[in-house]
Parts: sequence; C-alpha cells; structure tokens
Amino acid sequence: MNYLEHLESHCGKFTNQFETEDLLEQAIQFLQFDDSPETDTFTISTLGLHWHTLQNEDGTHTHQELLLSFKQKRAYEDVLELLWQLTTHALETNHAFKLGEYFELPSNVFKRFKFSSIYVTSPFYFDKSFLVYEGDEQTVLSVWFIPIFPSEERFIEEHGAEAFEELLYETDDELLDLKRKPLV
Repeated sequence: MNYLEHLESHCGKFTNQFETEDLLEQAIQFLQFDDSPETDTFTISTLGLHWHTLQNEDGTHTHQELLLSFKQKRAYEDVLELLWQLTTHALETNHAFKLGEYFELPSNVFKRFKFSSIYVTSPFYFDKSFLVYEGDEQTVLSVWFIPIFPSEERFIEEHGAEAFEELLYETDDELLDLKRKPLV
C-alpha cells in the first residue's frame, strides 16, 4: 500500500485535486476528501510532501503530510492558501512541524473568523491507524492543523500544550466547525 492508498483507506476516494505550479515542481498537490472525517465535513491534504525529508528540533529526520478538516464549504480558498503557505514554509526551512506548537495565521486567511493562530496536532478525529503510515521506503506522519483563538493561545502558554491537547480530545466534532466558540 502506498501513501495515497493509505490516505484513501481512511478518508475515502479523493473528490478533487488542486495544483499550484510552484508545488507541482516539488511533486506536491492538494487532495480534497468529502465526508471526512465525518459526514458534511471536508478534509484537504497534501500529497507528495512525504518525499521531502524534514528535520525535527533534535536533529532527527521525518516525513510528513499536512491536512486540515472543516465544515464550511466557503472556506476552501482559505484552507488551500493556508496549506500552501505551511507547505512552502516546510520546504523552504526543511523543518518538520512539531505537535503542540502553533503559528500566527497569515492576515489573508480566515479573515471572517476570530482565529489568531494555527495549532499543530495529530488527526485524532480519524482512526488511530491513520496517524502513521509505515511504507516500504519510509514512515509518514499525518499532521493536522486546527485554527485557534487568542484565549486558547494564552491557555497553551499558561498550562502547556499537553493540557490543551486534553481539552481537544474532549471535543466531539467542534474543531471541524470554523464558527466554533473558544474552548477556553
């Protein structure tokens, strides 16, 4: 099973693909999955980033694919723009995304919502077997991004990412709704 087959075994067949010239040169595209991880939601994932080796803070190397899930169909352009920027950042810096960290949102993304940052976590709304792909040539980690509010950033700073992860795990599907209220 290759990574695309792994992705489709957990998200269903992709329903759309998006390509940008600069990422296509790197053999990377974006795939859309409908009703994933649940009915009436969408997931957009990178495909091809795993062929680029990224470095962790401790100097070890990893392979990652990035994804974001959401309910609001009108958010496609924002999601694609954000994933493009995150993918470009990974390629330019060769740094892997670390679970529990967050990045300030670009000013042109999710303007109509009150999010301030994007949080990095594992895709825990999906089946556990989706988190890590073990292929013949490499291991690939699926990295999930969740938009967060300023109050959630403060919670992470005061209580740590582990405590925030516990709050995230207590949610049902709230994190898929871009119109959600802050958890704290």
